[in-house]
Amino acid sequence: MKRRGGNNQNPWKPSKWDERAGRRDARPPVGGEREGARERGEGGRVSGERERAKSGRAPDARGHFKDRNSRARNEGQSPGERVARAFASGGRPERRTRADERRDVPSSNPNSHADGAHVFGVQPVLEALRAGARPVERVTVAEGAHESRLQEIIELARGAGVPVRRAPRAELQRIVPGANHQGVVATISAARYTPADVLLEALAARVGTDEPPLAVVLDGVEDPRNLGAIIRTVECAGAHGVFVPERRASGLTETVAKAAAGALEYVPVARTVNVARLLEDLKGRGLWTVGTASDAATAYTEWDWTQPCALLLGGEGEGLRRLVRERCDALVSIPLLGRIESLNVSVAAGIILYEAVRQRTARRADAYNKSQVISDK
Repeated sequence: MKRRGGNNQNPWKPSKWDERAGRRDARPPVGGEREGARERGEGGRVSGERERAKSGRAPDARGHFKDRNSRARNEGQSPGERVARAFASGGRPERRTRADERRDVPSSNPNSHADGAHVFGVQPVLEALRAGARPVERVTVAEGAHESRLQEIIELARGAGVPVRRAPRAELQRIVPGANHQGVVATISAARYTPADVLLEALAARVGTDEPPLAVVLDGVEDPRNLGAIIRTVECAGAHGVFVPERRASGLTETVAKAAAGALEYVPVARTVNVARLLEDLKGRGLWTVGTASDAATAYTEWDWTQPCALLLGGEGEGLRRLVRERCDALVSIPLLGRIESLNVSVAAGIILYEAVRQRTARRADAYNKSQVISDK
C-alpha cells in the first residue's frame, strides 16, 4: 500500500515540510531567493532584538529571554514569594498575589499618625500655622536647612507660642519616612493646650474651698499611651489639670487622644518650659508639691491628700529628675511587694489619685456627719 504524501524515490518517506511556503513538496529556494530569505531572516531577527530591547527583554547566558525589569519587581520580596511568582506566571500573564496586594495598600505607619498627624514641606507648614484650624504641637527644623526659606515659619511659630526645635535630617526622615519634607515638619496636636498661667490661676482659686485643687505634673513622660491613660484617670478621679513639659515629653497627639477616650475634652492640659520653676509657681499659689520616688520613706497613704496638692510623676525610665526631686515639698512611695522595681507611671497615677479621692470623700462624709449632729442638738 502506498503511503500518502511520499515522493517518487521512496513512497514511504514523507517529504519535508517547507516552513517558508507552509506546504509539502515545495521547491527549495535557490539563488537570489535564498539570499533574500537570509536577508529577511536577519532583518527580522535584528528588528525583533530591537523590539525586545525596547520592552526590556534580553537573552541570558542560556539564550533565554528575560525581563530586565524583573529585578526591580523582585526587590523587597522573599525568596519564597519570588518562586511563587515564577510558578504562578508559567508563560501566562503575571498573576498578582496577596502579598502584592498588601504592598499596594497605603502603609499605616505610626509615624504618620500614631505619634500625631504631621504636616511637612515649607508651604504646607506655613499654611497650617497661618490657618490655625488645628493647634500645632511643635515645628521641627532640619539642622543646616536654608534659613531664608524657613524664617517666616520660625517667626510665625514663635509668635503663636509653638516650640521650634532643630534636629538632624535623619530624625525628620524617621518622623515622615520617604517624604520630601524640605527641612521642616510640623506636628499637629489633637487638642488645644490651656495656657499655663490660666490653669495656675484656676487652681489658686480653689484653695480654701470645699474642693481644694488637685493637679498632676508630669516630668518627662514620653509614651503617648501612658499620657493618655493618665489624662483619663485624672478626669475620672475629678482632678483639675495636668502640666506637661514642652520638650522631651509626649504632647497631645492622636495616640494620646485615643488613649484618653474623650477625657481631653474635659481636662485642661498646660505646657511648661521648666518643671522646676513651675513647682515654685504652684507653691506660691498655696499648693503642696508631692513627688513620687521608690526610695521615699513616706507611703502614699500617709500623706494628707485633702490639702491643695500637685502630684509629680517622673518619666518611664528615670523617674523624677534630681532637680525636680529637690524642689518637691515631700516625696511618697508605693509599696512594692514583688520582684519588679517599679510600676507603670499611669498605674502609679491611678493608685495615688484614687487614694486622694478616698481621703477627700471620707473627709466630706465626716464633715456632713458633724453638721448633722450639730443640727440635731
